Amino acid sequence: MSPHAGRSLRPIRTAAEPFSRRRFLSRMGVGLSAVAGSTLWSGCMPSSVGNEDAGVAVSKPIDGKLNVSWWSHNNPSFVAANTEMIKRFEAENPDLHIVYQYFPYDVLARKLQAAYRAENVADIQQMFGTWVTEYAENSLLDEVPATLAGGDPMQKFWPASLGAYTLEGKLYGVPHEYNLENGGILYNPKLARAAGIQEPPSTWDELVEAGQRLTKHDSKGRATQIGYAFTGNDSITFTFLSMILQLGGDYWDSDGTHVNFHSPQAQKAWTDETELVTRYKVDNTTWYSGDPYTMFFRGQAAMAHQGPWVVASGQADFPDFKDISYIAEPPYAGDTLKFAAESGWGEVVNVKADKEVRDAAWKFIDFMARPDNARIWNLKSATVPALKELQDDEQLLKDAPYLKVPFGVLPHGQWVGNVKDRDEFWTFLHDAFISVELGQQDPIAAITEAEKQINLMIDEKIGP
Repeated sequence: MSPHAGRSLRPIRTAAEPFSRRRFLSRMGVGLSAVAGSTLWSGCMPSSVGNEDAGVAVSKPIDGKLNVSWWSHNNPSFVAANTEMIKRFEAENPDLHIVYQYFPYDVLARKLQAAYRAENVADIQQMFGTWVTEYAENSLLDEVPATLAGGDPMQKFWPASLGAYTLEGKLYGVPHEYNLENGGILYNPKLARAAGIQEPPSTWDELVEAGQRLTKHDSKGRATQIGYAFTGNDSITFTFLSMILQLGGDYWDSDGTHVNFHSPQAQKAWTDETELVTRYKVDNTTWYSGDPYTMFFRGQAAMAHQGPWVVASGQADFPDFKDISYIAEPPYAGDTLKFAAESGWGEVVNVKADKEVRDAAWKFIDFMARPDNARIWNLKSATVPALKELQDDEQLLKDAPYLKVPFGVLPHGQWVGNVKDRDEFWTFLHDAFISVELGQQDPIAAITEAEKQINLMIDEKIGP
């Protein structure tokens, strides 16, 4: 019996705050909110963001060396990985020095915009892939050398990781990670066995059935255990897009710019996804105020849909929780888990930096892209490698065995596409899902409205 049996999960009046890996990374800051999603040159951004604007200076320029500045966000695991790379690079290149500074997540997003306007940005910046496209469109980033990573970099990294770094066939940055939210499910084998489930679900029907059997309520009808927690902001969107792709459809319209959610595949996918709460009742956004993955690590959810990053995060935050497996997400249709993914964190170079500085910057980025160094960076940052060569890497699997699950699906992912305003795109789908869950709209009306709002947003970003 679950230690939480008989105790109702804390109810709330509205949906829980959408959770994503990006919000996890900002747990020491305020969160990116609309900053990263806003159009780069719209309105006026402040040139200062208070005392945090200076960030934390890990190192200072050294006389007699070629100094190359680098900015990143302040997530501790990323900072540890970054500083390890600097240490190794400078040992191999004593004439070069990386001047490293990191900032709270939301501060970095604002600072990048202000600094590019003022032309006082760092030589290298660690950017989230979704941001990169717009900076490249505004001719602010240096093109990646064709010889980086020991050959054609377009062939070295997974396409989903490269998507946002690519503009008109040219590459404007190098990804560190494959930032996927599909492929795996947190699974509590103890709770499953207590419900008579001996093996993890391997098909969509088995997943739905297990979710139903693992959902529990008290005598007043209040949920005491969630069967399949999937109603986080990222999971709603990425599950929907993945389902469309598995049905052989596409969520982009024929122009490649606007979305198309009125195809038979999109409408079936949306109906089936919303039925997980309206018909099968395996989860509900009004049952709890915590994040889906934290509900799992508290023992209040038997399964939870989330990207592989939550395994390391959950184990760090809940070290005493042991009832965990990370299982393969069953395909919804067909036998291949096709999915969409954002391009994750990586490095870009300021195109206006001096030529010798840009050359040194790319030398450092090339150094980090070497398999032996990329392996260290991915392990320290608890991320999935963007480098194809590290798929099924023995050392990675030894130190992070949960990576076996995402390694199995990496070839089936595609870049999510140019969503323009990431936060608005995801929010419109999240709000549409809530409207169906609360009975305010039927599934087709809700997804039609989401399509309309997303396309209006895209048109606004494109401009006249």
